[in-house]
Amino acid sequence: MKIKLVAIALFITVTTFAQTTQDSIVISGHLKNNTRFAKVVVQKFGVGSFAIAAVPITNEKFSITAPATIEAGVYRFQYSQSSLTDYIDIIVDGKEKNIAFELDVLQVAENKTPVFTASEVNKKWYNYQKESNQQLQKIELLNGVLAQYPNPKDKIVAQIEKAVAQEKKSFKVFFQNFCTENQNNWAGAMVQNKSYYFTNPKEDFRLQDFERREHYWDNVNTNDAKLINSPLYTDKILNYMQYYMNPEMQFSEDEMNAGFKKSVDTIMQKFGTNEETKKFAIQYLQLGFKEVGNEGILQYIEETYAAVLAECNDDNLDKAAFEKRMEGYAAMKVGNQAPNIELKVNSPSASAVSLYDIVSEQTLVVFWASWCPHCMQEMPKLNEWAKEHPNTKVIAISLDDDETAYTEAIKNFANLTHTCDYKKWQGKAATDYYIAGTPTFILLDNNKKIVGKFSSFEQLKKE
Repeated sequence: MKIKLVAIALFITVTTFAQTTQDSIVISGHLKNNTRFAKVVVQKFGVGSFAIAAVPITNEKFSITAPATIEAGVYRFQYSQSSLTDYIDIIVDGKEKNIAFELDVLQVAENKTPVFTASEVNKKWYNYQKESNQQLQKIELLNGVLAQYPNPKDKIVAQIEKAVAQEKKSFKVFFQNFCTENQNNWAGAMVQNKSYYFTNPKEDFRLQDFERREHYWDNVNTNDAKLINSPLYTDKILNYMQYYMNPEMQFSEDEMNAGFKKSVDTIMQKFGTNEETKKFAIQYLQLGFKEVGNEGILQYIEETYAAVLAECNDDNLDKAAFEKRMEGYAAMKVGNQAPNIELKVNSPSASAVSLYDIVSEQTLVVFWASWCPHCMQEMPKLNEWAKEHPNTKVIAISLDDDETAYTEAIKNFANLTHTCDYKKWQGKAATDYYIAGTPTFILLDNNKKIVGKFSSFEQLKKE
């Protein structure tokens, strides 16, 4: 919340500053051939990104004035509100008082590069990106030939390998020279921390991805607090975690979650020697897994790094929510007695009035809702499973608040015992069980003690 308040304050300053002082930074852009975009939204980075200003585009141009005291960093100027790729990242270092660029918005994506007419540091940064991308594309094309050439003993293969080696050497020299010449500015910092690792193109792509991951943090300074105000750290963390979400790697759900946990620990180790970067990393990870609804990894993060997160929650609402989740983790641990549930049963064959009245080898409590797409994928599987496993009683507790939608939905799941109080997240069962997402499956033994808590039917079946 503290970051958001800073962003709001900066928004006020940015949009009114031009009228109050001459000591300012003017950022202007010319979006050539623009017929679609009406405004530019400025985003500041931190734990995620936050809109801090908006300015209209008039006759293909916009201009915005910021205070000279603005926090140095890389700011994102998003000129499309429907596409996440139509933006320009601009270094605002506080030293340059005039930043101006031109961009042809009709150019294809790979050629859509801003040309800076004012701002030496941005000129250097974008020129490096253009030249390095050309070099890397050349290496990639040559590697593609090596990977697919049918006869590895052909003379041309040796020639291509020699050319690749020369191009790699040239790239590394170019990279190092740029970093050396720009070690005291933002362009150098952004480039230095995005080094490139070359793999063997003849190896299987999965092995190449694994090797890149093993060298992912090589030469990356993960303890420079100023870089929090740029997309560098957020992109690095996000891309590192996405390795386990790549369908081509064919990770099972268990392998993916184990990989997430290992990745979280690696990230915290990398970012952990500086207090600011450590807090940034854990909050960004917490936010990410909260947004994607992976409750298991969120719990792992919050329990493993509870001490760090406790230092971060300087907002009363964030602190209360965090403490509530920690309370829920303790209450719903394996082996604990499950809270009783008074059942307003919607199944005419059921005679029980509470969870504790049910006599069964196991009981499965599932929280779901007809408005939850993932639930509606899982519930038919659960319904069939319940039919084949009569020794497990399945209690389906809906978080619906629309009686018509709920009544219609349960017609398809006749093998489950249904109940709903139409209070959504505020229902007693949902609050007693600390439900934060749907579907949630909670397996109980014959004494109504918790055996396990699961977020997917596949996890449940394994148990």
